[in-house]
Amino acid sequence: MFESFQSTVIIPALTLWCIHSLISLVGTTRKLSHIPSIGYSDPILSYLSAVALLWDPPEFMREGWKRIPAGVTFVKVPLLTQWIVLPVHPDGYQDVARAPDHKLSGLEALEDILLARFTLYTEEVGDMVHIPNLRSELNRSLGELVPCVHEEADVVFETEFPLDVNGSQLFVAFPTLVRMIARISSRVLVGLPLCRDPDYNSMCIDFAMEVSSMSYLLSAFPPFLRPLANRIFSPIPGRIRQATKFVEPLIAVKKSRIAKKDEHETVTLLSSLVRTAEQHNRTERDVVLRLMLTNFGAIHTTAITFTHALFSVLSRQEYIQPLREEIKLCIEEEGWTKAGMDKMRFLDSFLKESQRYDIMGSTIGHRVALEDFTLSGVFIPKGTTVGANMINAHFHPAMWGDNARDFDPYRFIRLEQDAGKLILLPTSTLHSLSFGYGRHACPGRFFAAQEIKLLMAYFLHYYDLELEGSNGARPKNSWVGNVSLPDMKAKVGIKRRREELG
Repeated sequence: MFESFQSTVIIPALTLWCIHSLISLVGTTRKLSHIPSIGYSDPILSYLSAVALLWDPPEFMREGWKRIPAGVTFVKVPLLTQWIVLPVHPDGYQDVARAPDHKLSGLEALEDILLARFTLYTEEVGDMVHIPNLRSELNRSLGELVPCVHEEADVVFETEFPLDVNGSQLFVAFPTLVRMIARISSRVLVGLPLCRDPDYNSMCIDFAMEVSSMSYLLSAFPPFLRPLANRIFSPIPGRIRQATKFVEPLIAVKKSRIAKKDEHETVTLLSSLVRTAEQHNRTERDVVLRLMLTNFGAIHTTAITFTHALFSVLSRQEYIQPLREEIKLCIEEEGWTKAGMDKMRFLDSFLKESQRYDIMGSTIGHRVALEDFTLSGVFIPKGTTVGANMINAHFHPAMWGDNARDFDPYRFIRLEQDAGKLILLPTSTLHSLSFGYGRHACPGRFFAAQEIKLLMAYFLHYYDLELEGSNGARPKNSWVGNVSLPDMKAKVGIKRRREELG
C-alpha cells in the first residue's frame, strides 16, 4: 500500500516541487542579481551553498561574512527554495525593523516559514488585533502573575518529581520541560482549573508539534497542491475542534464576568482575547484560533530557551553556588514575587548570556516585501525575504569584545555597570535578537523572562541536578534547518536538596 501511495502521490509531488522550486529560484536570482551572494550566485550551484548552510549554519555564515567586500551593505544567502537578504552589519537591521508593514510583512514571512494559512489559520484570523491588548495586559499584570506562576510551579514540580528526602529520579530534559512549561503557561493563558487538565495540555503540546510537522510536509508540495494535501493529511482541524470543546464553556464564563465587570475576574490571556473579540465583533472560533496561535508561540520556544539554559548551568558547576546564594537572599527578602525575580541580577545575566550564546537560529526577524521598494539605498523587489543574521549579531566582536565566542555569565552585569542602566533578559537590541526587535519583538517576552527566571530559580533552590553520562560536558546542540535545538534525548538526574526540604 505504501509503495502505491509513494508512486502515485509522493514521487510526483516531489517532482513537481523540484520543478516549481527551480523555476522560482531562477526568477528570484535574476531579480536579486544586484545584491552580492554568500556562496554561489548561480541558481543551480546555489543549492550546494544552501546545503552547506543547512549542514553547519554558524560556520557557513562566519566564513561567508569574512569574504564580503568593503562597502557592501546587504547580501543574499541561498536557501533551498529562495534567497534571503540580510544586512551585513547588525545595525543595518534597524531600517528593516522600521519599515512599514504594508511594505515588509511579518505575517507573510510566517506564511513562508510555517505555511501559516494552513497550519495557524492566519487567513481566517486575518490580523493580529489582539497583540496590543496581550502586550499591555501581560506587562501590567506581571506583579500579579508571578505568584500564580510560583503556585503552579509548586504543583507541577510535585507532579513531575514526586521525591522524598532520599529519592532521586532521571528525566529526559526537553519533553519534561515542555510538559511543565505547557502547564505553567496555561495557568496564565486560560487559568484554573483548565490549566491542570492533562488532556488539555497534551492537546496544546500536540498542536504545536503538528504545526511544525505539517509545515514541513506541505512545503514538499508545490503551492497549487497544498490545499488538497492539507485536507488529506492535516490533523490540525481536529486539534482546533478539541480546543473548542475545552475552551467554549470558559469563554461563556469570561463573557458573563466581563459583562458584570466582576472585580474577581482573574488575569488570563483568554480574558484579554474575549474582550478583544467583543470590541471587534469577532466569533468564539476567532478566540480559539488566537489562543492556539499564542499557545504555539508560548510553549516550545520557551522550552527550547530553558533547556539551553539548564544545560549551560549544569555544565558549568562553578556558577551554581553563587546563583543559589543570590536566589536564597532574594527569596528571603522578597519571596517568590516579581520584586524577588527582579533582584536576581546574576541569574538574569546568566540566562541572557545563554540566549546570546546558544542562539535559536541562524536568521531571525523575517519580513517579506509586499511591493518593490528601496531599503537603505538597496532595491528590494516584491516577494523578497529580508531578515537579520543572528550569528553575526550575537557574536560580533565590535559589540561583545574579544571573548565574543566564550560563555561569560557575568557579561551583562559588566555591561550594565559600563552603561549605567539595566540590561534585562527581555531587553531587545540589534545585537540581542532572541526575542526579536522593535515593534515586532515578542509581545509576551517580559512574562516569558519572569517564567524562565522563576523556573530556573526553583530548580536550583530546591533540587540538586546532574547531567547524565556526559562527565559534566554540555550536551551538543543540533541544527534542523534554520533552528538550533538542544539535545532532545539528554537526561538529567534530580533529587531534593536536604537543606531546602520543607
